[in-house]
Amino acid sequence: MHAGPVLYQHGDYFGQTVNLSARIADYARPGEVLVSQAVVEASHEDGILFRDIGQVELKGMSTLTHLRRAEVDEQLSVEALGS
Repeated sequence: MHAGPVLYQHGDYFGQTVNLSARIADYARPGEVLVSQAVVEASHEDGILFRDIGQVELKGMSTLTHLRRAEVDEQLSVEALGS
């Protein structure tokens, strides 16, 4: 996933944000949720951890992209169940 501005035209979305989102999704393994730094910065959710996987080269992108793996914060989940 990536966050940023998009163009909406004739019922479809376009732009760099859409392209980068697609490349990140292609890079992820089955069951894995990868996000860009923009998503980390926009997230205000408790219960989600973002594990650093570092800079990666994505197909069709001219620069490296810093990615993180989104995971459920098991500790917070256990605490919430106990309340």
